[in-house]
Amino acid sequence: MRNSFQRQVILDVVKNSLDHPTADIIYQRVKDKVPNVSLGTVYRNLKFLSSIGELDTMETLDKSIHYDGNTTQHRHFICKKCGVIIDLFYEFEIPKQLFEAGLDVENEKVIYYGKCIKCRDN
Repeated sequence: MRNSFQRQVILDVVKNSLDHPTADIIYQRVKDKVPNVSLGTVYRNLKFLSSIGELDTMETLDKSIHYDGNTTQHRHFICKKCGVIIDLFYEFEIPKQLFEAGLDVENEKVIYYGKCIKCRDN
């Protein structure tokens, strides 16, 4: 698939978003920059960019897919009350039991769920 102007705008929108947007939110943001873009184009390009590792995805408890432009190794926390998604850049170790079982772990995707500080204190 060749690189296109629309694909680059979609990638830039996600990479510059700190709120882990859904495809519909990304579509609205891209449409501000490229008015003639279609929702199908956005979905196809998000799928492609995710498949080649340019974007990361996560599914929330309500089954919506959110996109993350930060593809460095990190984990996420999702508030079950307000839905905020927080990046966690702490040092985490892969459980040694996986290696003891002979598994070759190459990467991981971990999401923690609970209440954020604001929701916990209210």
